[in-house]
Amino acid sequence: MNAKPNETATIETPTLPPTAGTPPARPLPAPPKKTYAAPTDPCASLTSAAIEAVIDKIIESRDKAVSDAAAHGVTGRYASAARDNLAYLTEARDKMQVLLAWLYGAGVLGVPPNPPSYVTNTTGAYNVHGYVRETVVSLHYARHWATISASYHPSADARDSYELTTRALDLIEPLGAQAGRCYMGPYV
Repeated sequence: MNAKPNETATIETPTLPPTAGTPPARPLPAPPKKTYAAPTDPCASLTSAAIEAVIDKIIESRDKAVSDAAAHGVTGRYASAARDNLAYLTEARDKMQVLLAWLYGAGVLGVPPNPPSYVTNTTGAYNVHGYVRETVVSLHYARHWATISASYHPSADARDSYELTTRALDLIEPLGAQAGRCYMGPYV
């Protein structure tokens, strides 16, 4: 704004955005179209391999808890923590093994290549969902007690059990979610 004497200065004001509710002078471009993958069958993930992977991870964690309980479950500063981690992991393993045995026994799940290779009916899906829900509770309690044991005892086994239980939860939570979707599928 360097005006010479006797010249009028022009002050340029910036263009302000339109007030709320006022359409812009030039329409905004349309957002890009989103493409979605076709939904997959949620029941297809309810396989014996998926359930066995959870059981295997629980067993790995339980093996560490057995060692921790042997070392700290009687004379440890918080001995009951080591024992409780083991007890909850045993409970979680047993629940999932009962589920798998029931699925086979009821003919709801077959061993590949014998059909069905995954749970395809609502009764099976409902049971997977329910057993997973109950097992998750046991795993959360086991993990809690593993943290206490690891904190009170110089126990690498308790820390390892904590990590393995966390991995089991990472496997089992999606399994339960898919079982819920599989169960709801025919109804919604």
